[in-house]
Amino acid sequence: MAKNRFRPITIPKDVKVSLTDSALKVQGPLGTLEMEISSKVVVQVQEDKILVKNRENSKTSSAQQGTMRSLIVNLITGVIKGFEKTLIIQGTGYRAQMSGSRLQLFLGYSKPKTIVFPKEIKCELKLVKSADKGDLTYITIRGINKQLVGDVSAKIRKSRQPDPYKHKGVRYANEVIRKKIGKRAIVQA
Repeated sequence: MAKNRFRPITIPKDVKVSLTDSALKVQGPLGTLEMEISSKVVVQVQEDKILVKNRENSKTSSAQQGTMRSLIVNLITGVIKGFEKTLIIQGTGYRAQMSGSRLQLFLGYSKPKTIVFPKEIKCELKLVKSADKGDLTYITIRGINKQLVGDVSAKIRKSRQPDPYKHKGVRYANEVIRKKIGKRAIVQA
């Protein structure tokens, strides 16, 4: 099991990795990402692999070692493939519209909610007409930084969380919301 703990991260051919004292910089076909390295771990860059090892034998150092390894893998994946999240807007009259680097969400409030995207994030809208669910608006968020893509997606979802009774709101495409029945349906039964 200890052998598996320090497994190296392979560096693909089209990715360049540079290491300074406290930062790791990864360059790839989609862009460049940089990350601070924890003081609890030691990162070694060899020809085609990266090793992340504990600096000391403690529980926090072991936890940081696993976290740093995962973050480095996310950096490499981001500069090669990128990350993507898809959200769905569902509800009568609910819609979204792009204006420059801003996304306006019309979600039943008196004023539209406006979300400003960072320059690293790209957004794409698609309207799908469905007979049983009404019009669905698909929002696809793309970027090379996994954390930034997740943060922007969470901000969009938080603007109108899905309602389990009416099935309205903003939800992730792979999110399953169980439809609940109201009190009236229970009383009548």
